[in-house]
Amino acid sequence: MKKITKFLMAFLCLGLIFASCNKDNFDYEQAEREQIEKARLEKVRRDSLKRIQAPLLEQYAKTKWGDKAKYSDSTGIWYMVELATGNETPYKYTGSISYYGPQLSAWSATLNFKGELMNGTVFDKNTDGVPKSYSNISTAIDTYGIAWIYAFVPTIINIQGKDERFDGLLPKGLQKNDKITFISPSYHTFDQTEYTKGSEKVTVPKNTPVVYTIELKSIGAVGAN
Repeated sequence: MKKITKFLMAFLCLGLIFASCNKDNFDYEQAEREQIEKARLEKVRRDSLKRIQAPLLEQYAKTKWGDKAKYSDSTGIWYMVELATGNETPYKYTGSISYYGPQLSAWSATLNFKGELMNGTVFDKNTDGVPKSYSNISTAIDTYGIAWIYAFVPTIINIQGKDERFDGLLPKGLQKNDKITFISPSYHTFDQTEYTKGSEKVTVPKNTPVVYTIELKSIGAVGAN
């Protein structure tokens, strides 16, 4: 996967809508209505989780990070960032316009990372002293959730001369030697899936907010790391 579609686009565009395209009597309008209804119900579900989890995330962030805690209203993510100095030539996140709308181009990254439950229990991390290398960041996003997209990408990316909003947490996106710690609502991470494949053999229950720390060591084009 070399392109990362904007949030919920895959949900809206894939699945049922093309399931019966070869049938002469396929009802495209009905399929579209069903997809719209699924998207509506998904939004209701996420809004409900946000109402429940938002106070917990806010309390965690303000208790742990104090005045350094920042909040992204569009994503519901709280975060703390340590920006590196000397990034005179920052990595430029790019994208393109497809049939489904604006898409991000994927990137490679080498990083130290840690995933924790809210009680401080670590469920996944890179080997000490050996940063994790992703030749395509999509692998990490598929594993850890779209919260990683928000942690990496800029708030706005200019694509073909037009500013497209991707709701990234940092104006310039995560850059080399930046370090970000963030706590995300469950629907941006493992959502309704129980995660059991972490390095620490700790289970992350369904619908559980998690905390990630990412220290970016290098970033570049797909396949560069």
